Amino acid sequence: MSSNQITPSVRSHGLRGPLVMPFANLTHLSFPEMVEATRLAGFDGLSLRAHDALVILESGLTLADARSMAADAGIAIVRLDPLSAWTAMVSSDNTNLDITPLRFFQLCQALGCSYVSLNATFPTGHLPVEQVIEDFAKTCDLAGEFGVICDLENLPMWGVRTLNDAWDIVRQADRLNGGLVFDILHFVRGGSTLSDLEAIPGDRIHTVQLNDGPLALPAGVSLLENCFDRLWPGEGEFPITDVLRVLARIDGLAQVNPEVFSPANKDLRPSEVASISRRSLRDALARADIGI
Repeated sequence: MSSNQITPSVRSHGLRGPLVMPFANLTHLSFPEMVEATRLAGFDGLSLRAHDALVILESGLTLADARSMAADAGIAIVRLDPLSAWTAMVSSDNTNLDITPLRFFQLCQALGCSYVSLNATFPTGHLPVEQVIEDFAKTCDLAGEFGVICDLENLPMWGVRTLNDAWDIVRQADRLNGGLVFDILHFVRGGSTLSDLEAIPGDRIHTVQLNDGPLALPAGVSLLENCFDRLWPGEGEFPITDVLRVLARIDGLAQVNPEVFSPANKDLRPSEVASISRRSLRDALARADIGI
């Protein structure tokens, strides 16, 4: 693995690294509008999809141009999300299959991006855990050549269902540049507990994604459908305050962001995305006695 290990910066009030505007809130916007929304929200970081990087290239800009445009607004592109084609098997309903890990990390390098999120999108039970651990370790080794950190996200509808499942893979892979994505939706839907969260070393959690919804999955709604129809923090029943207090205790409040996939976002202007993103995140942190 490369020695170019990235150490997250430290903010006051227990927050590690920048507050981040997630791509999920911005999928209907152009790249300049994404940057504007992030700036207006007062966030210092922006996450993108590999698809967004390819759209930037198709527009005639280089990724260096995009990186400079963001930097001019005081914003770093901190994360590319998600890398799906890293295991020996992926789900047929996944749409990120054409981006290989090598290409993904090349895009990261061009954008000056140090973190990637890994989704294990193979069907539940279709790969032995030993194979997943090996695939994760190999992916981390390749990422290390580019100075990139790989963060595994549990997804209850696919093969790494719970927070404990994800942590077991990261722990057994034993790579310094391997960590976790914490998403409260997947925490709740996967049946994880606050005790599960408290048992994880906080420095291995590299991003915290907040959103909201009903505690019980609505009747007739699949996990996949629910994943893309979220509420803003404070609009539902998720135990956000309790989760944030545990994360604060274990020093796991890294790259905190309000990740809200929702069909309602498509009509929001950059200023509106900025306002609701900042307000919902600020209020969620304040309820847990965490300042921005």
